[in-house]
Amino acid sequence: MSDLIFSASTGLALLAVALLFGQPEADNLTNSHSESAQHYAPGWQPIDGTVLTEHCPANDLYDYPFQQYCHNVVFAWGGGDLDESTGRLYIWGGGHNDYYGNEVYQLDAISGELHRLTEPAQPAAPDTTPRLTELAPFDGSQPNSRHTYDGLAFISNEGVLWAFSGALAGRHAGGADPNTWLFDPDANRWHKDTASGDIPRGAFGVVAAYDSKTGLVFLHDRSALYSYQYHAEGGIYKKLNGKGGLGLGVNAAIDPDSRKMLIIGQKKQILYDLTAATGYRRTAIPLKGDAQFIEKFPAPGLTYNSKDGHFYAWPGDGKLYKFDLASLSWLGIPIADDPGPQVRHGTFGRFAYVKALDGFVLLNNPRQPAYFLKLPAQ
Repeated sequence: MSDLIFSASTGLALLAVALLFGQPEADNLTNSHSESAQHYAPGWQPIDGTVLTEHCPANDLYDYPFQQYCHNVVFAWGGGDLDESTGRLYIWGGGHNDYYGNEVYQLDAISGELHRLTEPAQPAAPDTTPRLTELAPFDGSQPNSRHTYDGLAFISNEGVLWAFSGALAGRHAGGADPNTWLFDPDANRWHKDTASGDIPRGAFGVVAAYDSKTGLVFLHDRSALYSYQYHAEGGIYKKLNGKGGLGLGVNAAIDPDSRKMLIIGQKKQILYDLTAATGYRRTAIPLKGDAQFIEKFPAPGLTYNSKDGHFYAWPGDGKLYKFDLASLSWLGIPIADDPGPQVRHGTFGRFAYVKALDGFVLLNNPRQPAYFLKLPAQ
C-alpha cells in the first residue's frame, strides 16, 4: 500500500484513497477459482505472462508475417470488452493495412493469464473480390479483422462477444460495413448475425456498452444512439435518439442503476439517459473538476465500478479519475507505478472494472504486460 500516493503525505493519501473505496467482499467467482486466482497487492502491478505480442500466430502461417504486425491488434484503434460474469477481457482488432490477422485474445483477470483463443483466417490475395473483405474463405464463417474502436461489447447474460462495423482490413479502401458479428468463447467460433430493425450505418468510431440491467447493448454510430437486443435467430436494433453526432476518439460506459451512458473523448463528454420517458435524452456536460485529461487524450479507458457506483477513467497520465454523477465533476487520484502512457489512439474498452477482484484490469501496450490496479481495503 505504500506505493499509493497523493501529492500530500503517503499516510494521508492512503487514508483518503481508502475512504473512496469500500472493503472488498467475498465473491463466488474468485471462490470458485481459488486454486488459480491471482492475489493482487494494492496498487498497480504487472501480470506476468500477459505480453500480447508473445502470444501472436507464427510468421510462417499462410506466408503472412503475423508476428511482425500483430501489435496492431491494439495499436491500430483496437478495443476490447469484459465479460462481467467471468472477469475475462476479450481483445480483437487489426484492420486497414495495419494487420490482417483476425484472431481473438482473452485476458483472464482472475487467473492472470492471457490466451489466444483462435487461429487467424487466411488473408486472401490482394486483388481478390469482394474488395473490402480480403479474407479467405468467403463463406461467412469469420469476420475480417478491423479497427474495432469501442465497437465491442460482451453480452454477459448470453455469453457472447458482440462486434459491429469498424475499419476493415483491406489493401483497397478498408471501409466500414453494417454487419454484426457474434463470437462464442465456448465454441471458439464466430457467426454473422442476421440482425434486423433499425440497423445503424457502418462507421468508424462506433462506441458501445453492455447494460447488465436490461441485457441490451447500447451503441452510438457517428450520428445516433441505438439499442441492440440479442436473439438466437437474429438480433434486433432500435434507433433511440438521432439528435447528435460523435467524433472518432471516444469511449463509453454504462451505469445500469442510474440508467446513464457516459461518453468521453474528443475534448468533450456526453451523458445519455437510457430511459424511454426522457426520450433517451442527450446532454453535453461541461468539463468540471480534474477533467483536463479529456481535453488531452483520445478515447481514455472508461469503466463503471458496480461496487461504489461511479465511473472511472484511465488516460495513462499517472492518475485514476473518478466521476461524481451528482456534481458531474471528476476527481484525479495520483497512483504510483502507473503503466502509461496510454497508446496513441486510445484505450477504448481495454480498461475494465472487475467486481470479483474489486479492481481494474488494463491492457495498454501490446509489447508490455497487462496490469491490474487493486483498490485498497478500508
